[in-house]
Amino acid sequence: MPEKVKNKVSMVTDRKLGDEWVDWDGTIDRTGPVRKGTFVGIAALAIAFLIGAVYFILWLIEPRLIEISPVLCSVLNWAAHIFMAVIALWLLFFALSAIAGTSILGRLLIIPYPVNWLLNIALRIRRIVGVSSDRLVNSFIRVHNVLLPGRHTLSPDELLVLLPRCLTRENFSYIRSLRDRFKFDMATAGGGEEARKKIKLSNPKAIIAIACERDLISGFIEVNPHIPVVGLPIMRPEGPCKNTEINKEEFESLIKKFLSIN
Repeated sequence: MPEKVKNKVSMVTDRKLGDEWVDWDGTIDRTGPVRKGTFVGIAALAIAFLIGAVYFILWLIEPRLIEISPVLCSVLNWAAHIFMAVIALWLLFFALSAIAGTSILGRLLIIPYPVNWLLNIALRIRRIVGVSSDRLVNSFIRVHNVLLPGRHTLSPDELLVLLPRCLTRENFSYIRSLRDRFKFDMATAGGGEEARKKIKLSNPKAIIAIACERDLISGFIEVNPHIPVVGLPIMRPEGPCKNTEINKEEFESLIKKFLSIN
């Protein structure tokens, strides 16, 4: 680690090797939650790039397609128009639902594979506008969290809450008190492999995962196609991986939405 980075880290932490992000420079992020519009805007830019690329390819191959078969050319053009229109409308309803705070199209709006596909495209495009992966993921999670819980009503034993090891004792105590109150399943996981074991053992119908953005997104992409996942990004007042905190009101609200408790 460069000497400058070592000095910055030593001023704010007593961490041991391996306890912090490899690329962390000692800066404390106090920006708070990212606006939901950040993800929606980048997703819209990604879809615009995709539509442009499809039409550019069609323009390049159209003369050859006409030579082969005018009917085939017409069919491909119509298929492309319909496909792009569906994607654009889906994104529009996605954005409107995020603003309204409820899924306008119900479960059709948050089908896991299309959601993961949109997220992956946005993660590639975000470099163009200079948005960090953590900020984009934070924004995406806040959009997804608005839309998902209301689509599922669970019994307490069907809901698994996954916790990181780095939460403060006060936050652990608070979450345990909610577990005792609402009777949901809870487990602490120190990494992806341990989280997979906990999920397999619990066999939940839905998961609330508490972690940093980079851990949340890797788990989300892997698990979400099979089990609905809601992420709750941790707050890092002392930097990553030490004495992290959660938004208690947001966490309790997610629990109540999944369990349909007013």
